[in-house]
Amino acid sequence: MNDVSHPSGIFPRRKASGGTLQPTGGGQGFAKQIIIPVAIAGAVLLSLFLLSASIIAVTHLNEHTVERIATLARNVEQLVALETEKLGALAESIANNSALTEAFANQDRAALLQSSAPLFAAVERKHRISHLYYHNPDGINFLRVHHPTRHGDIIERHTLNMARQSGDVVAGIELGVLGTYTLRLVKPWRHQQRVIGYVEVGMEIDHVFETLHRITGSAMAVLAEKKYLTQAQWQQGNMVFDRDSDWNRLPDFLVLAVFGELAENAWSNVRHEKGTSEWITGAGIVYRSVPINDVQHREVGHLHIALDESTGRSGTIEIVTYLSVLVGLSLLALILVLRAVTGRVEGRLSHAIAEKSDFERRVKYDQMTSVYNQQEFYRLLDLELERAVRQQSPLSLILLDIDYFKTVNDEHGHQIGDCVLRGLALELLAYARDGDHLARYGGEEFTVILPNTVLKDAYEIAERWRAVIERRVFRCDGQPVKITISLGVANFPLHTEVSRTLLQCADMAMYTAKRRGRNRVEVFTAR
Repeated sequence: MNDVSHPSGIFPRRKASGGTLQPTGGGQGFAKQIIIPVAIAGAVLLSLFLLSASIIAVTHLNEHTVERIATLARNVEQLVALETEKLGALAESIANNSALTEAFANQDRAALLQSSAPLFAAVERKHRISHLYYHNPDGINFLRVHHPTRHGDIIERHTLNMARQSGDVVAGIELGVLGTYTLRLVKPWRHQQRVIGYVEVGMEIDHVFETLHRITGSAMAVLAEKKYLTQAQWQQGNMVFDRDSDWNRLPDFLVLAVFGELAENAWSNVRHEKGTSEWITGAGIVYRSVPINDVQHREVGHLHIALDESTGRSGTIEIVTYLSVLVGLSLLALILVLRAVTGRVEGRLSHAIAEKSDFERRVKYDQMTSVYNQQEFYRLLDLELERAVRQQSPLSLILLDIDYFKTVNDEHGHQIGDCVLRGLALELLAYARDGDHLARYGGEEFTVILPNTVLKDAYEIAERWRAVIERRVFRCDGQPVKITISLGVANFPLHTEVSRTLLQCADMAMYTAKRRGRNRVEVFTAR
């Protein structure tokens, strides 16, 4: 004979309230209550420390980067100032050259070109001078030594206009229409106490940025603001200067020159500061931009620089790691000390909890079936009935008894009978609802307290239990045993408001079930 599985859909398996006594871990709980909060607090403190240390480190790195950028900006200014001095010395020597002055005063273009050409060739080769102009007082170009066939046009550059207005030397960077940065210097040319014209000298300053790259070892890109150029002029400049640069590569900037190797993500950070977290966790490359201002003090472009902060990053990581390990070891030592101290207390507490658990088991639970005993049943019945009276809610009670249990003991022995009792208790617990209270009332009798349950529902629950047990086959020491149960149901407030009387009503109903043939459910009926 095989076991009969539980029929599905009868009613859900749930654990009855207080059905079995679960082992407690009070001793371990005591240690956890101390160690875990300390560990959490320590972890929080360690995290705060790491956060603070990281913030301080990042701030330090940021300050270091800002200082490096400021130094680079000063270097650019110094290099430009040196080139400006060269231009100034050249313009001064031209203005003081009597042959050149006489030729210009006489508006003798051929003589002026013949005398200027060797000078320009020398300074072009030695000092990178790329432009040499002579302008009339009205701003009309008289001679371009570097391009002698072109003259007679009006020069409207800011450097010349400022020199004409101020009567003094004016120097500064201008962004050319073809996309070049040119350092220009314009000097009023005086002869016999009057201004006879203007000497203008200039140079492309790519070599200044190249020199800065060579000195610092930092990769960099020279950029120009798109808004100051047109696409047509830019493309013309590409052909003139043999550039290979795309107008649409960047939304707001144009790449004039690149020195060194820049990562692909470098371009996404133009004019934006890199996230500081990369200094600690990334490759240590920080991107910054130094503005390029023209003679009108307009920000016409940027020198976009990749700074390698890996050395400072490595040092910062080492310091933070060292301090973190130190704090972590201190925290671990504290936890170990606490664990040692709580170990003894935990042992004593575990012993006390075990004794308390054993006492509760003896006082509240039936030793054989691990459900509530009769004494605890009485207490729970009084408690639930008081609550039902107070809340005006129904309460039902089921009393059940194993039919012919004496025969089971006689035929199979008391050991098998005890096994059947335990199996019945487990089966009732498995199908009891949350909040129901199952107890062994005595011998082969069990009681179930059903809070908030009307008589009709209690009867249906009892009938389902009866059907489940009727189909159930208990196997004890390999022997199949089948039993049936008789159940009596009583209800508050229909039958009584007194707990002991309610129990008597359920008992009378159960014995009615036995008289009427057993394996049935009866509801108490007043005579």
